[in-house]
Amino acid sequence: MAARVLIVSRRPGGSLETACLIYLEREFMKNLLMRLWKEEEGQDLTEYALLLVLLSLAAIGSIGGLATAINKTFSNAAVNLGT
Repeated sequence: MAARVLIVSRRPGGSLETACLIYLEREFMKNLLMRLWKEEEGQDLTEYALLLVLLSLAAIGSIGGLATAINKTFSNAAVNLGT
């Protein structure tokens, strides 16, 4: 691996160690974000999660109609058993 020359600028009153730490933190975050941007492994998981949410919303929306139909069926059964 090639050696890199570290050039940092100090703020007035700041130490060189602080400037180096800030530089290293920025490089680490930049490398992390670039790696996350390039990797596609998490996209499948996100797609499955979105599909699960969509199916859950559809199920919740249809429960109201299903509950009404079940209630009507049991009401009809009760009326038929009562007569």
